[in-house]
Amino acid sequence: MGGYFMEFNALPSTHTPYGIRNGKGPRHLIGGMVASTYATGAETDGAFCLHMLTGGKGAGLPVIRHGEAFTSLYVMEGAVELTIGSDSFALIAGDTASIPPGTDYGFRMTRHRTVTMIFQTGGTAGRLFAATGAPYEGFIQPATDPGKASDLAGHAAPPGTDTEIVGPLPDAPELLLPGKVLPDSAAPYVIESGEGERLVVADQIFTFAGRNPQTDGRFLTLFNEGPQGDMIPPHKHLRHDEMFLCLDGTIRMKAGDEILELNPGDWLFVPRGTPHAFQFTTPYCRTLGWLIPGIFEDFFFTLGDPYEGHVYPQEPGPFRFDRVIAKLDELDIVPLGGPPGAPPKDGTAT
Repeated sequence: MGGYFMEFNALPSTHTPYGIRNGKGPRHLIGGMVASTYATGAETDGAFCLHMLTGGKGAGLPVIRHGEAFTSLYVMEGAVELTIGSDSFALIAGDTASIPPGTDYGFRMTRHRTVTMIFQTGGTAGRLFAATGAPYEGFIQPATDPGKASDLAGHAAPPGTDTEIVGPLPDAPELLLPGKVLPDSAAPYVIESGEGERLVVADQIFTFAGRNPQTDGRFLTLFNEGPQGDMIPPHKHLRHDEMFLCLDGTIRMKAGDEILELNPGDWLFVPRGTPHAFQFTTPYCRTLGWLIPGIFEDFFFTLGDPYEGHVYPQEPGPFRFDRVIAKLDELDIVPLGGPPGAPPKDGTAT
C-alpha cells in the first residue's frame, strides 16, 4: 500500500489516521474479559476511548458509574445481561445501549463467546481497563479461572479513571427487552438491532442508534448498510472525527494516501482533515461508527430520506448530493472530486 502514515495494531499516541485489526489492539484481562484497546484519549485528543471486550459466561463488569463519560455499548456476538439503574435488559448481537454520565450500569456476559464494543467519551473512563486489568498476550480468555464480572466489586477504581465502583450486579434480575424508538432526551436506553431512526440514500440505509438529542450533541451512533457498489466520492471533514468499524462484509477504504480493506472486527480512525472514501465490495456490508462531536447529523438528513424499511432497497433511488451542494456552507464536508480507481463490481482489485 502507498502512503506514509497508516499504522495498524499499534496506538500512535497522536491524533492521526490508524487502524486496529479484529481484536489486535493492546490487551488486558479484566473481569474474565480480554479488553483490546482500539483508541485512548491520546489518539483522539481526549475525545473518546474505544475497547473490544471478549469473554464467556459470567464475564463482565460490576455496577460502575462515570462522572463525565457518556457510554455506548454495542453487542457484536453472543448475549449480555445489562443493568442500567434499577432496570436490567437482555441484549443480543446487534443491540446497542446508551448510558449518560452519572448513571449506574454494569453487565454480565451470558454466552460462552460474547464480544462487545464499549465507546466512552473523554480520555479518562477508558483507562479503567489498563489500570485495573493485567497485561495479556492472548486473544481469548484463559480456559480455566478466567475471572468474572464481580472481580472488581468491593474495590476502589484507580484515580484518573472517571469511574466509581458502586457494587455487585443483581442476581437473576427480571430482564427487559430493548426498545425500538429513540427517547427524546439524553436518558439511558437500549435499542434493538436495526431499530432507531433510518434514512435511505440510493441503495444504502443509515440507522441512528443515537442522535444529538440522546447525547447532548456529544456524538452520533450510526450504522450504515448496503450492497456491493461503487466507491463514494472522496471528501474530508474539518470539525468532527469519524471511524469505521466493519461488522459485515468487506469494506474498501481510501484514507489519506492509502487504499486498504476492512473485514469484520477491523476498525479505522479517520480524524478531521483526513481525505477519505469508502466502498462496499461484498453483497452485504454493514459498518458502525461513532461520529464525534455530533455536528454532522444534518448532513445525513439533507442527503437522505426517511425510511421505514429494515433492508436496503434493491432498486436504488437517486443520490441527492445536489441537496448537499445547496447547503455546503452549513455542513462539515469538503468534497475532493471523483472516486479513485474503483475495482470491478465483483470486488476484485484493478
